[in-house]
Amino acid sequence: MIRNYDREGKEYDKIRYGRTKGGRFFSEVELSETLRQMKPGRVLNVGTATGRVPNHLVSMKFDYVGLEISKVMAKITLERLDGGGSIICADAENLPFKEDMFDNVVSVRSFHFFPNPEKFLVDAKRVLKPNGRLIVSFEKRVRGRETFRRMMSLAESAVRRSYYTNSEVALMMRNAGFKTIHTGNVTKLPLLVYWRVKNDRILRKLHGKIPLTLGTVGMAVGTKVGT
Repeated sequence: MIRNYDREGKEYDKIRYGRTKGGRFFSEVELSETLRQMKPGRVLNVGTATGRVPNHLVSMKFDYVGLEISKVMAKITLERLDGGGSIICADAENLPFKEDMFDNVVSVRSFHFFPNPEKFLVDAKRVLKPNGRLIVSFEKRVRGRETFRRMMSLAESAVRRSYYTNSEVALMMRNAGFKTIHTGNVTKLPLLVYWRVKNDRILRKLHGKIPLTLGTVGMAVGTKVGT
C-alpha cells in the first residue's frame, strides 16, 4: 500500500475524484456525511492521502491533526494545508499520541486497508476524550463486486484490502469498547458508478430520490463511554 500511494502521489485525487463530475459529486457527498457525524473540537484524521479530507476539515475550522503512513502523501498534505494543521507520518495501528487528546478520530475509507483493524479501534479509543467520537467509513463487502468490476472493464486493485459489512464494523467497535450510535451507507450507488458519470446534472437531480440500499461505501460511528 505504501509503495502504491508513494507512486500515485499528487495524481491520487485526480485519479479518483477529478476525472469526472460524478467523482467530484461523490466527494461532496462523502465529505458532507463525514462532517455531519463529527463533534466540534480537535480531530485526528487517520489516512490523509493527498489532503482532500484534511483541507475540508481545516476549512471548517477544526483543530486538525493528520496521520498518514506514506511519506509522499504526508508531504503533499502538509503543503496543501499551508500551516492549517499538523501532519504525522505513522502507523494507524500504533497511534503516537497520549490518552484523551481528541474529540474526534476520523478514518475516511482507510479502514479496509488496515491489516489489523481491531488494533486501530482499541488505540483510537485510547486517544479519544471521554464521549469522543470515532467515525469510520469503508468500502463494503457486497455481492457482485467482482462481476461489476469486470463489466466496467476496470483493473484489479493493486493494494490488498478487506471488505466488511456495516454490522461487522459496528461489532468490532463494540468489542473495542465503543457504543455505536450510527451505522449506514455513505453513498446511494456503487462507488464506481459515481466515478464513471461524466455529466452530473441528472445524477444531482435524482440523487435525493435514490434509496441508500445500493451504496457500497459504509459508515459506522461510535462514542467513547466513560472516563
